[in-house]
Amino acid sequence: MAMPRIAKSFLLIIVVIGLLGGCSGVNKEDQEIIDRSESIAIKYLKETYDLDVTITERRMLPKMAMSRVTVYGYVTGNPEQNFTVSVNYETGKSERFSFSSELESFIESKGLNPFNQK
Repeated sequence: MAMPRIAKSFLLIIVVIGLLGGCSGVNKEDQEIIDRSESIAIKYLKETYDLDVTITERRMLPKMAMSRVTVYGYVTGNPEQNFTVSVNYETGKSERFSFSSELESFIESKGLNPFNQK
């Protein structure tokens, strides 16, 4: 007995949703890289500028392009003082730090140079 056309269509939709859902996840190895990179970024900001931060987003670039995770966030309690830190997960070092003008002013008010990165 053949499946009715509506049942075939429904089954096809379920399979497509399952495939798309399965492809959108991050594998365990990549998640560990992302978590480690976030920790490196937080440590960098604390040690270099004495900042306590809240992380809002983390993005891993495709491995074939670059070995980098970009971490986005802001100074805890001050969302207008936002930043991004790019971490090279192969070397374990922060490579790029960009920030809002509000964060620049805050860092300078602490007597630090926001452009003098370690």
